[in-house]
Parts: sequence; structure tokens; C-alpha cells
Amino acid sequence: MSRTTGWPPESTVHGLDPFLLAPPSRAREIHRSHGAGVQLRRWWMLTTIVLAGAVLRLWGLGAHRLDFDEAFTAMAGRLPLRGLFDYLRVRDSHPPLDYLLHAPLARAGVDEFLFRLPSAVCSIGAVALFAWWMRRRGFSGIVATGLLAVSAFQLTHGREARMYAEMELIGVGVAVLAESWLRRPRRWHAAVLAALVFVGLLTHVSMFLLGAGLVVLAGRRTDRDAWRWRLALGAGAVGWAVLWGSSFLVQSRGGHSDWIPRTTFDGMIHTFGRLVTYQPALHVFVLAAVAAGAVLLVRADRQLGRVWLCCVLVPAALAALTGTVAPVLLDRTLTVVSWGPLLALGVLVDAAASRSRLLGAIVVLVLVAVMVPPAIHAVTEPSAPDRVLRHVEAVTGPGDVVAIHPGGRLHELLWSVGVRDSQPYQPVSLVGFGDSTGFVLSPDAPRTGHLWILDWTKHALPVPTLPRCAPDWSGGGARLYCLVGGH
Repeated sequence: MSRTTGWPPESTVHGLDPFLLAPPSRAREIHRSHGAGVQLRRWWMLTTIVLAGAVLRLWGLGAHRLDFDEAFTAMAGRLPLRGLFDYLRVRDSHPPLDYLLHAPLARAGVDEFLFRLPSAVCSIGAVALFAWWMRRRGFSGIVATGLLAVSAFQLTHGREARMYAEMELIGVGVAVLAESWLRRPRRWHAAVLAALVFVGLLTHVSMFLLGAGLVVLAGRRTDRDAWRWRLALGAGAVGWAVLWGSSFLVQSRGGHSDWIPRTTFDGMIHTFGRLVTYQPALHVFVLAAVAAGAVLLVRADRQLGRVWLCCVLVPAALAALTGTVAPVLLDRTLTVVSWGPLLALGVLVDAAASRSRLLGAIVVLVLVAVMVPPAIHAVTEPSAPDRVLRHVEAVTGPGDVVAIHPGGRLHELLWSVGVRDSQPYQPVSLVGFGDSTGFVLSPDAPRTGHLWILDWTKHALPVPTLPRCAPDWSGGGARLYCLVGGH
């Protein structure tokens, strides 16, 4: 028998992996080359997903008028700094940071694209950071990043000029930091954690829920790193208390969130389900899949599983529990932990694919069918306020009085018809129109005698029998009347 030396060419070996036949030095070289190729392909896939997520968040960003909440942010941001704080203290339930970020844009009266751009950038940042975090997670990381990029929930709240896009980014940032701390604690972790907690609390009260999970993350550890972690949490909370604590106490007594229902079993199912899909019929199945993926994650990776339990499950459970006595349980409140269900689904898909490529392909196709159409709808479908406000803009002009019922929605009209159309306006008093407030456009212009009333209530406002200056109009859940001599 002749001796064979060296690595046999592939043409002489059929059905065997060359890596198995190679000598140790050559095997290591093949292994490094193969690993580098896999890593490069993974980076390309993740980069493509991030770019796709960015396109979805920027597509038609300025095509629609600001909705009720966005217009509230815009008009509040036009107040002087002290007036803004006083206004939020008695009229809102949120901290001031997001309003401060949007205030320069609101005062400049920028268009809808620029006004929403900071939120879109934060949401894109959340996807990019999540992709970087998932870069070594294999197929599960790719799937989870893809789900985050196309999630209708992430797109809806990542494209609106409110504080939820910031909470997307903060939530992912805290999770990345938490895993890094569990695996290899560093002194700088505490400083970054304190900053994230402080910024989060000044952005949305849901940071309290995540903060509780971060306390649990340290567990019963008594080492120096654990105490630094706890002190960092306390430092962030103290900073918030000094700057906004007294205002928060005033807000908590204002009843601004009383419209949020108390926790029920059915409410929990649909609230948590909406973090993945807006289709109620799928919520039970989605949550079962998320639970299965979470179990697999905890079994496969102790540190990452602990992060998931403490930074997703604990805040969600605390929100549901607190929601039995206070208005807390709302899908938007859970934006800070909304990455969690998508990661669990990614782990489940990876497990299915490892058992059978066909099964994995089927699960991926199901997810595409569930996730992609709502994502397209989220970035292309005009909102009801957009249709209504565009019509009001088209029919009103200088010298007209424009009013809205209920008066609490006046800021929508002021922004779209006044600020964005660069028309000066002046408040006017209305008598006999219930809870209606209004303003005159271009008060220096000759009065037309026209009173436009936008009725945005479920039951139509009783309108005085006055001559009409235009046919009554309805659309988008609202009604518009034009009266002559009604003011």
C-alpha cells in the first residue's frame, strides 16, 4: 500500500468534507477562512436589513399632517421654556425631554418630514444597534433584526414625532449594556447605565418598569460590580427626581391617562400581541410562539436569557400588575421592551430551521406574510387626521374663523392651518357651540363672516340654524360646517 501525504485534491475525495481530511495546520486555515466567509455574509445580510429598515422609516415621512399627539408636541414646543414646563405639568403625563428635543423645530415651523426626522433617526439607530448586537447570533440574530426592521409597531412609533422612538433606542441600548455587564463587568458600565436611566426617565415613565428589571438583573449578588450597578440605577433616578420629581407628582394627580383601561386577561393578550402584529386574531398564537422562543433562549444562552427575563418579562409583568390599579398597560408603554418578543421569535425560527430546512422556510414565509403587509401599510396609508386637515386647509382663508369641537384638539388646527401655512392667527371667543375653541386667520385681513367648525366627536354637534357658506362635509371621522355670521 502506497503512503499518501498532503491534503488530497477534492477531485479524489467524494462525499467527504475536505476539512475532515486536512492535516491540523491546513484544517485551521480552512476553518478560519470558512468562519471569515460566514461572518462576512452575515454582516452583509445585517447591513442590508438595516438599510431596508432605514428606507421604511424615511419613506413618505413628511407626506401626512401631524396627528393629535404630534401636534401637541409641536404646539407645546413653541412655548417659552418656563411656559413649556408649566404647561406639561398640568396638561400632560410625560416628562419633558422629547418636547425639548423637538422645541427648536417647532419654533422654526419646519415641515412634517423634518419634525419627524429625529424620531426616525432614533428608530434607525435602534435597528442598527440591535443588528450589531446580533452579529454573532447566527440565523436567529438575522431573523430577529429583520423582524425589528419591518415590524409595523416599530415603524408606527418610530416614525411619529413623539418619545417612543427614543424609547426604542434606549431599550436596545440598555439590553446591550446589560448583557455586556453580565459577561464581563467594567467600571464604565455603571456610568453608562446611570446616563441611560436618567435620559430614559426624562423621556417616558416606562423607564421605571425597565429599571425594576435592571434591579432584578443584579439579583442577590454582593460583589463590588453589583453594588456599582445598583448605585448607577439610583443615581439616574435621583437625577430625574431632582429635575422632574415634583412635576411628576402633579402630573400623576391630573388624570391625563385615565382613558387607558385597567388590566384584564384579554387586554394583556392584545396589548402584548400588538408588539408583534396588529392583527388581533393572531395574538394568542404569536404570544405562544414568543413564549416558546423565550424558553429556548433561556436554555441556550444563560446570560442573554437572563437579560431577556429581566429587561422584557419583568417590565411587562410589572406593567400588567400595576395596570390593575393605575392606567399603565398600553402597547406604547412597552416600547422600551418591544425588541424582546422579536428576539424570541428569531430564536424559535432558528430552532425550527435547525431541525428541518423546509420547516424553517415555511416559518419564515409565515412571518413574511404576517409582518410585511402591515409594514407597507404603516408607511403608505394616510391617516384620518391627514385627510381632514388637508380639507380644512383647502377651504379656509384669511379673515375666516376656524374652530374645533372638542376644544382640546385645537392644537391640530393651529399647527396645520396656522403655523405650517405661515398664516398668523388670533384666538376668538365662541358662544353657543359647546366645548369649541377657535381662532381667526390673518386677523389683520378683512373679516369674511365665515365660521368653519370642525366637529371631531362621535355624536354630531348641534349646529345653529344659520346660513351655510359651503356644503357640509364629512370624512375621516369628522364633520366640517361653514356658517355665516356665527361669531
